Amino acid sequence: MHYTGKLFYPRGAKLELDQESLSPIQGKTAYQLFSQFKKEMGGEEFDARVDAGGLSHTILVRFRKVGQTAAYAAFAHGENGTVQKLDAVVAFLTGLDHEEDQRVLEKLHAAPSLRKIGPENWESVGEPNGPVAAAFFMNEPALNNAILHGLMSLAGAAFLDGLGLLD
Repeated sequence: MHYTGKLFYPRGAKLELDQESLSPIQGKTAYQLFSQFKKEMGGEEFDARVDAGGLSHTILVRFRKVGQTAAYAAFAHGENGTVQKLDAVVAFLTGLDHEEDQRVLEKLHAAPSLRKIGPENWESVGEPNGPVAAAFFMNEPALNNAILHGLMSLAGAAFLDGLGLLD
């Protein structure tokens, strides 16, 4: 099974990345991050610091599970483990438990940092017909950060694979 990715961002922001050829994290690094995410996602929550090797600022990841089948991860940047600015949040909605999926969306919708996301976007996340990773970006630089997209993809695949939902 595959999952659907949806991107949401503030009005006026432009996505300039070529999504078809986007593969910023590859090989051994991708495998190591996927494995680490999958292992840590077995618990309720974890925080991680990802050094992008000078390609991007250090990315701080905060993962939280909601129930057994839904979760979200926040991606921010900062130094020494201290968040300076939230870049994006991704909701992992499996479609297995409607109530858990809705709790994730309600929690994120209520977050002050996500007020830039319009109500029409929250409605369009809708009822998943299968697993969905709904990514909410705070600004245009985050939307166009290839490393951030790569981390979100790895995190989504790790969470859904941990539940046995990917081939």
